[in-house]
Amino acid sequence: MANKPKIICVTGGKGGTGKTLVAVNLAIMFKNEGFKTLLVDGDSENPNTYLLLGGKLGKRESVLFFKPLINEEKCTKCGICADNCVPHALLHIKDSIPIPILAVCSGCKLCFKICPAVAIEPDYKTVGWVYNITIRDIDLLVGELKPGEARSATVIEALLAKVDNKINNIGEKYDIVIIDTAPGAHCDVEELIEKADYVIPVTEPTKFGLSDLIRINELISLLHKDFKVIINRSTLLGYKNQFFNEIKNLKLEILGNIPLDDEVVNSYCAGVPLMENKKAHEEIGPAYQAFLKIYETIKEWIKFEKN
Repeated sequence: MANKPKIICVTGGKGGTGKTLVAVNLAIMFKNEGFKTLLVDGDSENPNTYLLLGGKLGKRESVLFFKPLINEEKCTKCGICADNCVPHALLHIKDSIPIPILAVCSGCKLCFKICPAVAIEPDYKTVGWVYNITIRDIDLLVGELKPGEARSATVIEALLAKVDNKINNIGEKYDIVIIDTAPGAHCDVEELIEKADYVIPVTEPTKFGLSDLIRINELISLLHKDFKVIINRSTLLGYKNQFFNEIKNLKLEILGNIPLDDEVVNSYCAGVPLMENKKAHEEIGPAYQAFLKIYETIKEWIKFEKN
């Protein structure tokens, strides 16, 4: 393998399909075989990879967002800043000092750069945090959006900058990077998928699962990424037969099926990943066996070798 690690993005069109379960346990399996692994949690509104790993979030670094601060003593009330603000985040009434409307401000800093009176000063607010920790010998980067904020894209940009710093650090030499996205097909997800070499959408055999799989696969296809699908809770009854018929008609390639298994629930409750090394006397359930098969298939798919 070249010095650049393989990057796999685990995603899904809807929440609750098990994409974080898949991302965490893939990271565990690579780690178990001695591969240097970086796990990235890009679900900034609900990051929980660390919970499945049985760890805690430690020291955090703030993600800052620019906001204009108008110095009223310097302002000439010319309105140039408001006239050139594309999202109309500055309200200007003739002969009045512009009023910032922070809810629609894009943080582009154009107003700060073009003010002829140098009356706009840079101010910043915290919109989220990035955590850089190690749990179970896996390096973990987590992006978290501050409650009440709507700037998740800013958090994802900061998170991806940290990813770049890590994988470009000669001293790190990661073999594999696993990215867990938020559910949906919005801009945050698009940025994370764009970063990946391979994409694994995770879904379930329900009508909602099929609908959202179609939506996320449209995005993946637009980004021209190689992808294969994992079906979680594959033994769910009800819509199962229709679901798999539709998958066949859509000509989507299935990477693997993970059946319903109480051991998955037990691993959640214990805070111990399902695929953490088992002792010789412990029983191997159907979900564990499914993950082993998926792991071997992934290594063949991405032609994986150690750095």
